Amino acid sequence: MNNIGNRLRFWFNNARPVALPQSLLPAVVALALAASQRPGEFSLALGLLAVLGAELAHLSLNLFDDYFDYAKMKSGYRDRLAAAGQQSRTGKTPYLTSGQANAGQLLTACLAFGAAACLCGLPVLLCRGWVILWPVAVCAFLGFFYSAPPLRFSYHGLGDVVIAIIFGPLLMLGVYLAACGSLDFVIWPVSLAMGLLVGNIGYIHSLLDVAPDKFADKKTLADLLPSPKAKLWGCFVFTFGAFAIVEALTILQILPLPWLLTLLALPLAAAAYASIKVWLRNPRQEFPRLFWFGPMANWKSICQRKLDWFMVRWYLARNLAIFFGICSLAAAWLSRV
Repeated sequence: MNNIGNRLRFWFNNARPVALPQSLLPAVVALALAASQRPGEFSLALGLLAVLGAELAHLSLNLFDDYFDYAKMKSGYRDRLAAAGQQSRTGKTPYLTSGQANAGQLLTACLAFGAAACLCGLPVLLCRGWVILWPVAVCAFLGFFYSAPPLRFSYHGLGDVVIAIIFGPLLMLGVYLAACGSLDFVIWPVSLAMGLLVGNIGYIHSLLDVAPDKFADKKTLADLLPSPKAKLWGCFVFTFGAFAIVEALTILQILPLPWLLTLLALPLAAAAYASIKVWLRNPRQEFPRLFWFGPMANWKSICQRKLDWFMVRWYLARNLAIFFGICSLAAAWLSRV
């Protein structure tokens, strides 16, 4: 049993749990919206099962991404680029390149997390019927072919769009359906807003990873945009689009006034946008971490490995999505009172 626990911890840690807030916050916001809008139809148990299933599916898809990327290029090329002087993040799959695990074991872990997600979804399917399957099926299709051949969405400029769709509309509609059995109009624009901010994490990631992605023959949205100005506009849409959607809905009285709380996340949005503006002007220019940027785990180690230029921007984008989600949760709760 101890060995099983160690293996579970090993694969959980390698499935990038640091990224789980990207799915957890949108899922919980959908749950809160369902509770506030349809209290008579709301099932907390089914909603929580859907949230747990979404987190397990997220871990599975993270590992599938590692599996297909490793199968295509291995992952030592990032270290070679860094050694050659390229500004590159190193070691995407160190557990494979170090020999701690092999590709077959990785595939088994992918399928195990996916099977656990399906088990969570089974009671939801039995209670809510086949309607719950359409967001799950589309999500599974897009998530699997995010990096799997032959489609490889992330290699053809669609990766960030796919991330926004999966972690915004598909995830939130699925949780809302699980909790209530039917949908309300407001979940659509709110899910799009959340999706944009999660997509922003991927977009900023790809902006900073242009050189390694080109080496791997991966065409990202950031790479396809033709100029620094166009890339900055892309960041502007991803970063501030969510605020435009929610505030427009509030002005139109589709969402109640508490949703203006999401404006509290604007300083983080401005900082994330400014960090990319600086990087596009001069990738070597330092962008210092400030205390109000939010938590940035293992910062000392990150600085020692000289990855602060990448991680301060990635953490900013992640913390922006988290704080916007927390403000959305508060707004949903206050709207119910």
